[in-house]
Amino acid sequence: MKRHRMQGFTLIELVVVIVILGILAATAAPKFMDIQKDARIAKLEGLKGAIRSAQNMTRSKAVIAGLETKDAPLNGTQIYVCESGSATDTCNASNGIAISHGYPAASAAGLLKALDLDAVQADDSNVRQHDWAYRIKDWGNGKGQILIAPSEMPVPEQYQSESPASGCFIFYDHPYMESSVLKKQLIVVTDGC
Repeated sequence: MKRHRMQGFTLIELVVVIVILGILAATAAPKFMDIQKDARIAKLEGLKGAIRSAQNMTRSKAVIAGLETKDAPLNGTQIYVCESGSATDTCNASNGIAISHGYPAASAAGLLKALDLDAVQADDSNVRQHDWAYRIKDWGNGKGQILIAPSEMPVPEQYQSESPASGCFIFYDHPYMESSVLKKQLIVVTDGC
């Protein structure tokens, strides 16, 4: 009968294995560190899809109610389309979504209500207890914007496409007419996520 002698690893073999594991860890770690950034970007892209869907549904309700051409300033006399499936122009702030040219207005009564979003103003002290934070900027003359960001990210005071701010947010422009052309924008800014 042959006897087998137990052999262990040599010190050199152990060092080589540790070096290889270190190299693998060094190349894999940065990929795992970007997971939070990727999650924030995915969250914003999901919100963008929800906004597009809310725009289409609200626009459809406005067309049925005959309100698709009505202009509404941000802080002036609002026009509402019903949240429920009814097609009527008798909706108000309690049962409707504020619109401008048939699309949700850039306001809490407009876009945020159409989305039914768990959002709070960015300056609120309980912002971390909500999923989203927002900031509304009224430029006057029926022009304005709403910026929405994950609650753990800062929300800029405003967004100007000529000199874009970096950050992690969605910019939604209040729909308005300019030279007989409907202007509205939906931009996702992710370079600061």
